[in-house]
Amino acid sequence: MYSLQHPQIDECFLDSESTVEEVVRLLENLQVPNEEEAEGQEKPKRSLKSSTITEESFIITERKTPIPVISAPTSSKEKSKPRTFNRIDRSKDRFPFMRQVEMDLDQRSKARLERERVAQNFRKLGNAEYRKGNYEAAMKVYTEAIENIRDSHILYINRALCFIKSGKFKRGIVDCDFVLNKLDEKNLRAWMYRAMAYKGLNDESNFENCVKYARKFNSKQMDFIDDFLEKLK
Repeated sequence: MYSLQHPQIDECFLDSESTVEEVVRLLENLQVPNEEEAEGQEKPKRSLKSSTITEESFIITERKTPIPVISAPTSSKEKSKPRTFNRIDRSKDRFPFMRQVEMDLDQRSKARLERERVAQNFRKLGNAEYRKGNYEAAMKVYTEAIENIRDSHILYINRALCFIKSGKFKRGIVDCDFVLNKLDEKNLRAWMYRAMAYKGLNDESNFENCVKYARKFNSKQMDFIDDFLEKLK
């Protein structure tokens, strides 16, 4: 007759091998090979031949410090010498530059003399036309002269007189103002021709002002100023 025992008092499990012990033994067999297997299989030897080293397997495990560069020993004389730097000698470039500047100045001087010669010829033609009473023709010739030389007060004053003689008083004042403001603020003829133009415009205030400055800047020319004003009456 089969009898039932309470599980807590059943000791049959003592006769069977523990499952834990079985697992431990299996792990030991996996980790420790048999002596026969150990004798039959030789452990692979590491080779240091370069053929076994590839770009994937080559790993730098230590960084070496760079080898210091040792310069050649210098003598005590060389050590005592101060360190100098090479300077660019610009004097070599200075002389060609200055020579070029002198050439340019010489060329400009020659060109200036040529323009003055041409302007002088036009001025003579303008003077000849003025004496004939051809004021319009004289103005055109003086303008040609001014195109060559723009800083000659004589040309502007002569053209201003032609404008005034032609009744173009304001144009004459413009030429006189250019001389007084840009070239020579004390020019006697510019002040007197300016006074003449304002006289033609019946502007007595500016007329008297021009005469005042003409006397102020040219105190030694009082006789000429008085004669000029007498002729305007």
